[in-house]
Amino acid sequence: MDWDEVDTGPLFESIRAQAAPADAEQMIWALEHVIAAARIDPFLLDHFAVAAVCALAYRDGETPRHVLEVLYRRAIDDERWRSDYAPLLPFAG
Repeated sequence: MDWDEVDTGPLFESIRAQAAPADAEQMIWALEHVIAAARIDPFLLDHFAVAAVCALAYRDGETPRHVLEVLYRRAIDDERWRSDYAPLLPFAG
């Protein structure tokens, strides 16, 4: 995947349409920073994910595993991901 060619417009429009304005803008801000890191080196995404999980664990006085379990329960299901979100970004195959 060429991260420099990713058009985030459709994804960001979808986020804005489905979330409360403040939540949408926070998610978009976070995605912009993650995509900027991916443009530098796609393998930074792994480090971003681990760093975020560890920061959440520290903030909440929990373990990284607990944080991941909570995030898993909050995640959208696979079918919705495939039908609603994945098509908004190019396939990395």
